[in-house]
Amino acid sequence: MRHYNLISADDHVQEPPDTWQKRVPAKFRDRAPKVVRTQNGDAWLIEGSAQPLGMEVQAGKKFEDYKAAGETYDSIRKGSYDPVERLKDMDIDGVDAQVLYSNTGTFRLLHIADVELQAACMRAYNDFLSEFCSTDLERLAGIGMVCADDIEQAKTEAARIAKLPGLRGIILPLYPRTDPLNSNIYDPLWTVAQDLELPVHVHVAVGDPRLSKPLGNDNPHIQGAYPAAMNDNFMGTYEALSKVIFGGMLERFPRLRFVLVESRIGWLPFFLERADNVYTRHRYWSKLQLKEPPSFYFHRQVSATFIEDRAGIEARHRIGVDNIMWSSDYPHTDTTWPNSREYIEKTFEGVNQEDRHKILVGNAARLYRL
Repeated sequence: MRHYNLISADDHVQEPPDTWQKRVPAKFRDRAPKVVRTQNGDAWLIEGSAQPLGMEVQAGKKFEDYKAAGETYDSIRKGSYDPVERLKDMDIDGVDAQVLYSNTGTFRLLHIADVELQAACMRAYNDFLSEFCSTDLERLAGIGMVCADDIEQAKTEAARIAKLPGLRGIILPLYPRTDPLNSNIYDPLWTVAQDLELPVHVHVAVGDPRLSKPLGNDNPHIQGAYPAAMNDNFMGTYEALSKVIFGGMLERFPRLRFVLVESRIGWLPFFLERADNVYTRHRYWSKLQLKEPPSFYFHRQVSATFIEDRAGIEARHRIGVDNIMWSSDYPHTDTTWPNSREYIEKTFEGVNQEDRHKILVGNAARLYRL
């Protein structure tokens, strides 16, 4: 068995240009995502909208060279989309294993209005991700996508994901288009996920309607719109966690694991204190059904990933050392690649070896059965 020294719990795969055209049924091929070359680089054409290749594939570039568009598959690191090259980039960074999320799929497929087409694209992505992870099943673990707009399809696909080599969980949007996460319509899906030991994930900004609207950078009276949006995008995760805990999902399904991805951890001590205070003061008149305070369910069933978060590490015992996992976020703009070891030493200064091992290796290895 492989010995792990460092596991990254959140990284991304930039889907190759033929991902969907190669795998969706023929009847969907004309409408499935495809790559087009534009005057401003490569772009993914989805439902008539061209989404440029840019911020999600900046690994290895200097901060001053970051750009929101203008990249092509020739200008980005091959490790973004090629599994063999990915393993090489992991070796450069000293990372033994990665947990992988989509780039284009996670952020774009949710906006496809046709549920049948959306579900077909998600199935195709899951097939691709399984193939990607199968390059080295000891080092690559993928999180599959299910269609939250159709619970029956989501149940079926979750069961299929559990059988696909290399896939270790499912992801849902922070704000599903139909019902919020505290609706009991999702209980059949939670049942399947719990029984099949599939952790349920929500990723920062995924399915957040606030980020799909113009942010105002073309308006001369609005300044700093994009940095402000990036700075406060964890708030969608805050809301999702509130709904999941107060909605009783974790109480009704005590073996289900819920994972907050890329939303950092420094805000969690406040969240837990505030949530317990709300529980103490307001559970009577609101007829809240929870038997235990929110922090109980969090510590029992929730995990959260971070990249750089010194404040969170200093408060790790208030959050729960068993509840947090480090990540490199390759190839996004927040990635620590190829200098993750240096970032880790800076972030973990003064942290004892037992805590370091749990956060950097043990918690992810246990959750994803590595």
